Amino acid sequence: MARICTSTRERYRAWCGRRLDEHDLVYCFLDALYLKLRPDETPAEGVLVAWGVTLEGRKVLLGVAARKPRELARTGSTSAATSSLALSSRRRFWSPTARPGSGKRRVSSGRGRSRERCTVHALRNVTKKLPERLHRELKARYWSILDEASSPAEARAGLLALVADYQRAFPSAMAVIERELEALVCHLRFPSEHRKRVRSTNLLERTFVEVRRRTKVIGRFPGETSALCLIWAVLELSSRGWRGVVMTPRAVAEIERLRRALAADRQPDDEAQEEVVAA
Repeated sequence: MARICTSTRERYRAWCGRRLDEHDLVYCFLDALYLKLRPDETPAEGVLVAWGVTLEGRKVLLGVAARKPRELARTGSTSAATSSLALSSRRRFWSPTARPGSGKRRVSSGRGRSRERCTVHALRNVTKKLPERLHRELKARYWSILDEASSPAEARAGLLALVADYQRAFPSAMAVIERELEALVCHLRFPSEHRKRVRSTNLLERTFVEVRRRTKVIGRFPGETSALCLIWAVLELSSRGWRGVVMTPRAVAEIERLRRALAADRQPDDEAQEEVVAA
């Protein structure tokens, strides 16, 4: 057992020191889960995880980092903290269309990148502000709009119509959609075969299930490093069976066109922002 722990720690340290600029990233997903990482009575801490999807369709684990509750509070939200995982490390990668963010919110990393809101988490936030009798009706209409839309403009019009129908009775619920309208329809800019896979953080949630299952029997870890080593090992193992994203020639061509369009929007002084930094 000691040999296994030592080996895992060594592999984890090697993984932390690797270069990320070899990956041609198309999508970037950030999310967090909360675990007891210390042997004392310290509250559960946020473990931030960043995954990337390359132009070849491979999923790549980019970063794992712990944030104490006071650190999350200082950033103002988990979404801001998850963004720091991708934006505040010394290991850099170029990600022309990456979309950093969290399950609660995906945050833009600057010009030349598309910002997306997780559609599943947004819907949960909407239904929390509605009476239960309306949940099924609103969910069906919400997903129908996003599933049937062929463009951001079409989805935007559908969501605005939905907002108009519920606005007077439930203004706080509809404010969730209004506030994040552009980010909720952003996925429709991507290849049609990728849209349902990239419009939510379900890709991360599935790996989190396995992390929780493995860590539940431990209770509390002897320390943060031990916790991160195990979490990293579980994430790496659970991702091996992932089928990836199919990158057809048509999809790659669409992505390259989007990259050129995004690049054309950059200002001359944006060259210094062309790198995204990941933990």
